[in-house]
Amino acid sequence: MKLLSVIIPLYNSAKWLPKCLDSVLDQDVPLAELEVICINDGSPDNSEEIALKYQQKYPNTIVVLSQENQGPSGARNNGMKHATGKYLCFVDPDDYVEPQVFGGLIKKMTDGNLDMLRFNYHIVDENYKPVEKREFEKQFDYSPCVMSGAEFLANRLDIACNIWRYMYRTELITANEIWCFTGDYFDDTPWLPLVLMKAERLDICDTVVYDYQERSDSLVKANSLPRVKKKNQGFLLLIRLLLEEIKGLRGEKVSYDSMKVLRNANLSSDLCDKIVLWYQMMIAHCVISLLTSVAIYEYKSRRYVFKELNDLGVFPLSSYRASAKNINKIRAFNSCPRLMMGIIHLKNNCKR
Repeated sequence: MKLLSVIIPLYNSAKWLPKCLDSVLDQDVPLAELEVICINDGSPDNSEEIALKYQQKYPNTIVVLSQENQGPSGARNNGMKHATGKYLCFVDPDDYVEPQVFGGLIKKMTDGNLDMLRFNYHIVDENYKPVEKREFEKQFDYSPCVMSGAEFLANRLDIACNIWRYMYRTELITANEIWCFTGDYFDDTPWLPLVLMKAERLDICDTVVYDYQERSDSLVKANSLPRVKKKNQGFLLLIRLLLEEIKGLRGEKVSYDSMKVLRNANLSSDLCDKIVLWYQMMIAHCVISLLTSVAIYEYKSRRYVFKELNDLGVFPLSSYRASAKNINKIRAFNSCPRLMMGIIHLKNNCKR
């Protein structure tokens, strides 16, 4: 058994992978105690070849798996099922980690008998130059406080549910069989709350561990019409999953195996109510992002998305923990979402 497993999904990542792997290997954890699992997700480039070269150099540390393309969520699931480390981290291949940081995180996990540890991050551009965080990211609270994952979810979790912002006790995930939902977009957003609700002890530290690369061609930053449409379908799936998890919290039947952990989450009614508010906040954020995005389409496409949202019963949107700016936007969408989409559509056309 290793001390730490690091999971890296690979798809068209040859350009960045060496920097990523070098950063994961440059740690204050003995290589004999480190397991780096690279999952080639049917990548058409030479990502797997690069990973195999590293494996030849570090045969007791690097593990290379290969699978047909399933998206990053499917690759992460494969990696989790093969992980032998006591603790677990996720790193995307176009990102990297700070040197000599994993050892300190492991010490905090061990000393505090933690299930999860949240840490800080930097944002860099495509040339690895620092990028200023957005306003909502500057407000994230990294003050230390040991609590249950459910308490953190109810009181401290923001809208950013990145899988790579935490170190996990591996057994927390594997013993409860909490796997990512397959899909190209937002796969960690519905997954993280399920893990949090099983975590008995979570702590937070302000240590910058992760360097997230903001790329113009990333999945989330997609700007070509086919990719934007695919991303919007991802938003619809995410909203359905979040609504399904609310049903699970309320004791109703759920459609996905991973959500079965909600049945024995052992939450007080007060804590459960607060977590539902978080879900409603998250759904409001997703709906506004989706409606703002589809507003560029012709009326027929906008009507289809609006009908889907209406059928899901998302309105009225919650303004829980929303900024003053977003509260006004939520009020406008609640008042007349079709009119709001029409106004945004006209504004976009005027800019062309």
